[in-house]
This record gives sequence, C-alpha cells and structure tokens, in this order.
Amino acid sequence: MSPDLAYVISHGFAARMILHSTLLDQLKSRGLKVALISPDVESAPIRERAAATGAQLVQAPNLSPSRTQLYGRLRPYLYENVRANPALRAKHLRALEQGRLHRRLEERARYALNRVLCRAPALRFPWSALESRLLASRPIDRLLDTLNPRMVVATYPVAPLEAALLRSAKRKGIPTVGQLLSWDNITGKGRFAAPPDQYLAWGPIMAEELHEHYGVAPDKIHSVGVPHFDVHLPAPPPDVRAPHLQDLGLDPTKPYLFFGMSSPYFTPHEIEVVEWLAERVRANTWTADLQLVVRPHPQNVQGDMADEAWLPRLRSLVGPRVGVDWPSLHPSKLLWSMEPHDLTRLASLIAGAAVTLNSGSTLAIDAIVQDRPVILTGFDADQTLPWWRSARRALEYVHLAKLISLGGVRVADSYETLTRQIGAYLNDPDLDADGRALSRERELHRCDGQASARAADVLSQWVEATKASG
Repeated sequence: MSPDLAYVISHGFAARMILHSTLLDQLKSRGLKVALISPDVESAPIRERAAATGAQLVQAPNLSPSRTQLYGRLRPYLYENVRANPALRAKHLRALEQGRLHRRLEERARYALNRVLCRAPALRFPWSALESRLLASRPIDRLLDTLNPRMVVATYPVAPLEAALLRSAKRKGIPTVGQLLSWDNITGKGRFAAPPDQYLAWGPIMAEELHEHYGVAPDKIHSVGVPHFDVHLPAPPPDVRAPHLQDLGLDPTKPYLFFGMSSPYFTPHEIEVVEWLAERVRANTWTADLQLVVRPHPQNVQGDMADEAWLPRLRSLVGPRVGVDWPSLHPSKLLWSMEPHDLTRLASLIAGAAVTLNSGSTLAIDAIVQDRPVILTGFDADQTLPWWRSARRALEYVHLAKLISLGGVRVADSYETLTRQIGAYLNDPDLDADGRALSRERELHRCDGQASARAADVLSQWVEATKASG
C-alpha cells in the first residue's frame, strides 16, 4: 500500500529530528503510513527505528556526483545577492582567498554572473533550465512512480537529492511539505530549487522568512516547534543528569559551565578560547567549585570542516574539574549521523549548566528551551583575522543576528567581556530571562514538549485533505 508520507532524510541532523524524537510514533498513532527515503537505509539505528514504528525504508537513488558538485557550486550565485548575504559572502571570500588558481578564477566568474543576474533577474531563465537538467533523474521519477506517496516531506531542500525529489514530485502532482532541519536553511544556504508547497515552521521567525523569501501564504505555514527539542521538556532532573557528569569525571553536586563548540571552519581559534576557559576554571577565577564541560560539535571530529589537530588538544583538557563530552557519532553515509542516546545526554548536560557558551550554533536554542543563560563567544582569542575567517562574522548571519536582537543571549567580544558575563550569570541566573522567553516564543512557537504531536496533527490534516480532494 502506498505511504501517506514519504520523508526524505539526506542529513544526519534530519535523522535526529525525525528518528530521535517521537514524531514517527505520533504519526503511527494517527494511522499514517510513513516511508523514509534515505541514502543510508542500511544504518542500524535507522533500521531499528523504522522497525519499531512500522516505517518503510526506501533506498534513495544515487545522483551523478559531477552534476551535484556543479549544482552545489553554482546554485547560490543564481538566485541570491551574494554580496548582501553575510553567510554566502563569507563562503565566497573564503573560496576566493584559499582556493587553487582555477577555483579562484571560477569563483570570480560565478560572482560576476551573480552581479549581472542581480541587476537583470530575467536573465536567470536559461540558468533555471540548466538547473532542471542537472536535477533531472529517471531513477527518482521511477521511485516516486513505484512508491506513489500522498505527500513528500523534505527536511533539507538545498541538498541535491531532496531538490531532485521535490522537483519530481511537483511534476507528478504530489503535494510537498518542508520541515526544515535547521534555523539557518532559509537565509544562509541559498534559495531552494523546488520550494515545497506547505511548511511546518519552527516558529514565527521562520514563518515570516518563508513568506518574505518565497511568498508562501500564511495558511500554508504552521508553526509547530521542533520535534527533537521535545527532549528538553520537562528538563532532565538531577538524578538523570548525575551519571553523565560522573562519566566525565565531574561532581554532579557542583556547578559547571557548558561550552558547545563549532567547527574550526567557523571559529579557527575557538580551541584557544576553550583552553583559556579551562585554565580560568582551575584557577578559581569565578568560584572554587566551578567545573567545565566541553562538547565538540560533530563538525570538529568528522567531515571536511574538521581539524584533527584539535582532537589531542581537547583530550589534554580532561582532568580536575574539566570534562569533554564527545558526540556519539554513528558510522553512516549521512553527514553527522548521531546515536539516538546522544540527544538525551545532551539535554541532560544542558539542563544542569549554570551558564552555556557557544559561538553561534543551534546549541544556543537548545539552552534557551531550558531557560539556561547563553553567551556567544564572537571573538578569535588574541588573534586578528579577516572578517571572512573570523568568529565574529557569524554574528552577522541573518538567523543569528535575529536571535541576538531578541535580548536573550549575550555576546562576548574579548576575554575580558567573557569573564564579566560569566560572573554576572553565575551571580544572577535570571538575567535576560525575559529575552529568553521572547526568544522561545519567536523562534519556537511554544516550548511545551509537544512539538512532535503538533507536527503529526498538521500532517494528518494535510493527508486527509489530499484524500478528500481525490
């Protein structure tokens, strides 16, 4: 029997959102049949979760690597104003300065094309035709013909596989849904090649961006929250948190800072900030019993944005009052695929943190869900870097600038500022509580642990509407 929903999972973070939440259970309880289309259906965690919820696993077809590479390099320059978008401009400048000669020449050519297309949008038509050919795939067409789902749900529409599936579904008249895996997908990744028909948005900010950038009508957007953030609520209690801290060699009865790292690609000198912080904790800069938990981002340890030179430096930090919580990565064809238990451990460690720190990752949102103080480390240790390589550039990215404007996080631009801000939050954890509440409302709609249920309700309604319309 044909599934009601065909979810496309092409990224490890999408797997976390769909598989490590209760979303599939909620969909099953409403009688919906779900298929999971992924390049990695042989992954044990995916197979186990599918078996437990009755979901059908479908192997995604392979797209031509040469086509997808060309598509990935060209797409951001076709429809966006690269110069006006901080995230895209930083990528352009990095490629321009660090690539080989032929890559730098290609980058200049793409940027010149972008300037022309920004001035004369009508010239995009032949490039759109080229994109259609790059994304055309007979295996994907055959897959959808065989599967015949009522709706296709994309989680990362900028990925070539998902763009190709969305385009094929649209040609076949299959309704499409966007349930985005991250808050930066609209403003920081380039325009979607095949924008879905309807969306499950995180919250009002995402809904407004969908309307602004894609003209999506309000009745086609439902703000439901984020399924995998449900794990934060209610906050894991001390007896649940204690074993995780003990595993890190820390005392669960004493306060600690939680630093969620980013990739060296975004913060080249963050390892030095972390080393400084560990030294300051052990020197009793704030209190005599303060501890530190450092959590590397999966980007730190896997993928082309990792830097293996950081790993021994992180291991050397482990000792009195400092622990390193390594992310539990699962071997997979999906980038940054996590073990299911990693999410619950992360929620537990955030729940007990006196102050959380990161340089601009989604961990800021995780912490705000639990009303934990957040400091963004937007500086480069004692270094002075060009903007396109500096940690400070991320503070200008649209999604992060919006969060900062809500007043729920503080930005440290130096060691001195960071020292003061940590001290202020340790003395009064309720500082900026109103800003965190506003951030929860604007970013996530409602924080009540029911995002998966709301998403399932809306999807169920949409599926019923497709049945009614024949």
